[in-house]
Amino acid sequence: MLAEPGLRDRWLVLGQRVAEEDRLRVQRTWLLGRDSGRAALLLHFAPNNQPLDTTLVPGICLDAELVFYPGAYPLRALIKNRHAPPTPLDAVPGYDNISDATGAYTGALARNPWLERFPVALQAVIPTHCDGKWAIRDSAGRYLPLAPRFERSWQLLALSGGRQLALFGEWDGDHFLPLSVWAEGSFRVI
Repeated sequence: MLAEPGLRDRWLVLGQRVAEEDRLRVQRTWLLGRDSGRAALLLHFAPNNQPLDTTLVPGICLDAELVFYPGAYPLRALIKNRHAPPTPLDAVPGYDNISDATGAYTGALARNPWLERFPVALQAVIPTHCDGKWAIRDSAGRYLPLAPRFERSWQLLALSGGRQLALFGEWDGDHFLPLSVWAEGSFRVI
């Protein structure tokens, strides 16, 4: 893989999640190319007592070259070369509205119908609680339901103060799982 041509960009590390799968810990780290707009997923695996990669902390920007695994909709990647030390994020780009995000998801799903998680960065959404369920709403009044397993909805609402914020997470076609937020000029893992 590392012999293949890569894509150099300033990669924004926007989210990371660790899950247990088949007696392994799986670390999913989501990156977004600042110039290319391309999303990348870095996967790391470790038995329960082994460490995972700690060099890719959400909230940094990394000047690097990535190589993507081949596929109908390539998301998974490896770091081929790092060209400079990481720097802090100064902004988080993303879709202007939920329709654009779900449209991109639909396009990706058409190319890869087995896509389980899709990275979504939204520029201006407001967390909301309605009928006992949590969701995010854009300025056009469109909603995405939050994943029922997301336990920090009240914290997300407090960070927003009822105002719009930028949010990054995983969309599975049914629910949005927030991983990070950009509110009041600062990045936070949520």
